[in-house]
Amino acid sequence: MQTVLRTVDRVSQAAGLFAVLLVVGIVVLIIAEVLCRTFFNLSLSFAWEYSAYFLGMAIFLGAAFTLRTGGQVRVAFLTTSRNPRLARTSEFFATVFGVGVTCYLAYALVLFAWQAYTAGSTSFTVVAVPLVYPTSGIAVGAVLLALQMIVRLIRLLIGDPPDDQDAMRSYSVE
Repeated sequence: MQTVLRTVDRVSQAAGLFAVLLVVGIVVLIIAEVLCRTFFNLSLSFAWEYSAYFLGMAIFLGAAFTLRTGGQVRVAFLTTSRNPRLARTSEFFATVFGVGVTCYLAYALVLFAWQAYTAGSTSFTVVAVPLVYPTSGIAVGAVLLALQMIVRLIRLLIGDPPDDQDAMRSYSVE
């Protein structure tokens, strides 16, 4: 069981690193667009469109890693209570709810990507990007988020900490 949990963690980490590369790609595209407009009076017609696709994929591909490392924004009123049993129970029910939401989201986004593929949908711009590529990236991120949420639930059920404690300490602001 621990092997499966660690495998999902590693895949989530790899997706998070890919999300970082997508953000770097956004920066490169926007800088190139600004430089081309400034010095050559030329616009890169694809820069804004690709940047939007990269952003959507980066958000979803980075979500599972963010969940694992406790980097998401959350209200910790009940989970930091003095009563450990109340904290654990509220964490459990919040995670069960999260599993339901993320599984539905993953299902809907996989269906959306599949429809883009079967219909051969393209963007309405001059570039005519096949929409299966950005929608698939978003769907993969949503599936990884759902898997990471399920892993979180399993960790709560077996008594393991649901968040990566080492990562939480290294990212915490004090």
